Amino acid sequence: MGKHRIAAGIRGLSPAYFGLPMSTGIIAVASHALGYTRIGQVLFGFNNVEVVVLSMLLLLRLLFFFLEFRKDLSSHQQGAGFLTVVAAACILGSEYAEFQGAFKVGIALWYFALVAWMLLTYSFFVLVTIKRSKPSLESGMNGSWLLFVVSVQALSILGCIVAPHLGISLHSSLFIMLFFHLLGWLFYLVVIGIIFYRTTFFPMRPDEFKPTYWIDMGAAAITTLAGITLIDTMATHGIYTELIPTLKVFIVFAWIAGTWWIPVIFVLEIWRHWTLPWKYHAGYWSLVFPLGMHVVCTWQLALTFGLPFLKVLPEVFIWLAWGSWAVVFVGMCVKLVRTFVLNRVCLT
Repeated sequence: MGKHRIAAGIRGLSPAYFGLPMSTGIIAVASHALGYTRIGQVLFGFNNVEVVVLSMLLLLRLLFFFLEFRKDLSSHQQGAGFLTVVAAACILGSEYAEFQGAFKVGIALWYFALVAWMLLTYSFFVLVTIKRSKPSLESGMNGSWLLFVVSVQALSILGCIVAPHLGISLHSSLFIMLFFHLLGWLFYLVVIGIIFYRTTFFPMRPDEFKPTYWIDMGAAAITTLAGITLIDTMATHGIYTELIPTLKVFIVFAWIAGTWWIPVIFVLEIWRHWTLPWKYHAGYWSLVFPLGMHVVCTWQLALTFGLPFLKVLPEVFIWLAWGSWAVVFVGMCVKLVRTFVLNRVCLT
């Protein structure tokens, strides 16, 4: 019976479960940036365990339940969730490079993330395009589509960090990271427009407002951080410096866009839970990650632009990020215990 429960759990593993190490990793980075190094190191340890366990589960799903994997990948509602694998690998690589100076690990994770991004992105777009039966805009579109933005910006960030160690010319490597950064902008402008249209012109029930809509803010936040990382690397090595003034304008624009979304999504989250009880599912990591990312991008923006008054925001939001991570993590643990104790498996 135990083997059957485990097999059912692997078969039904949510595509977005790598949002767990994404969230843990970015809050570890945020804690480290704000001087809470011990908390950052503890979360870094958690992050390693989470990535190893989830990688094993995903590999088993690929080997033994490929049809279910392909079905999820071709789903408008769930397919984009697999891109959390890319972002989680990049964030972990950034931690290794910046916390421990382990650039070889960072490079290995960057190449893994690049291959995973290519396979998942193009497979998803091809599969959803050739499907004969497609959902309506109301049911098919949600905030998880912004993981296309998050994944390429994560590739740009880690790529900039390890660029001097990639073994190719800095001109070439920084052009590749610029490519990913601007591609992320393209994805954001396209997808956020569709999301805005869906939420404002179609009816939405409380249960249809998923935690993935927090990525509206998170995608803009990671775009801000990717831009800051890119211009810092360009300035340090004196490459493409003529682009820096333009990129700075885009950075501020992205931060404003992400910050604007916060009260909107917060009010809608309250509206959702006004009628629906809180119940853990993997999608809630999509709420935690944007909070941590906004802490990091705002802190770096304040340093880059010399705006010390902005540091108040991350100093407050870090507590919200810690609290949300703790609540969702405990909820996950409780659900796992209940799943195995009560012989019910539903890791979604």
